[in-house]
Amino acid sequence: MPAKKKGKGKKKGGKKKPKLTKEERIQLKLNKACALITDQKDVYQNFLDRMERWLASNNLKAKELYQRFDKNGDGVLSYDEFKAGMLDLDAPCNAIELEVLARRLDKDSNSTIDYREFSKGLFASESELSMEEPPSLVTRQALCHPGCSLGHWRDHIERHPRYVRVHFRSITFDHLKLYPGHFSEVVLSHSTILSLCGIIKEELSLTTTTLLIYHDKTKDALALDPARTLEDYGIKGNTREDPQEVVLFYNYTTEFHDCSLLSADYYFIK
Repeated sequence: MPAKKKGKGKKKGGKKKPKLTKEERIQLKLNKACALITDQKDVYQNFLDRMERWLASNNLKAKELYQRFDKNGDGVLSYDEFKAGMLDLDAPCNAIELEVLARRLDKDSNSTIDYREFSKGLFASESELSMEEPPSLVTRQALCHPGCSLGHWRDHIERHPRYVRVHFRSITFDHLKLYPGHFSEVVLSHSTILSLCGIIKEELSLTTTTLLIYHDKTKDALALDPARTLEDYGIKGNTREDPQEVVLFYNYTTEFHDCSLLSADYYFIK
């Protein structure tokens, strides 16, 4: 039986994708990294709120610095100039967050930033955004199960979120104006007291589990219930551009473990 002739097989597949340049690969990675922030609404909003406060506090200092870069006097910066200045100002953000911030401040999407517009803040164009669908925030609602006395959870959508700027103050050091434990944070009106405790612990790097929040600092004040929300205490909130202002006081105890000085009893033996 004669051997079959080997024919040349046709290569399968379509056209090869064009190879990306080094700059294009870097840009693609940067876009993906930025999307990890901007695609998460809560993460993105918290970042914008944080930088909004920072820009408000450092607006004049930033303008003085950027005037050195502004050779033409037109107030326009490149992204690289903007990022270099922010690093000199010790802005509280990393390289990816700086890129996200630069894109947010680039109102015309032309890779330039007008530093003279910093005083308007990050929400200067909110009037345009207000025409869009309001953000959907997922919270949880407890329901009773018909077959037992236990409850189960059902997610529901918060169509019109309300915002509160909480000024946290230490009861012990309330008399000090510049105490580092006094700080502010913008939160949602349906935030629980427990979540506020988490914010305080993160801000102050606390490891204690004994932390209480009060509506006032009077001697007979009762601690707020960790399971309840700000709305439960009559704090209804306002728009993101003009959040309701509230002062809350906190107190905590520092716990010591395995401390030889505190554990030793021979200091008290006569």
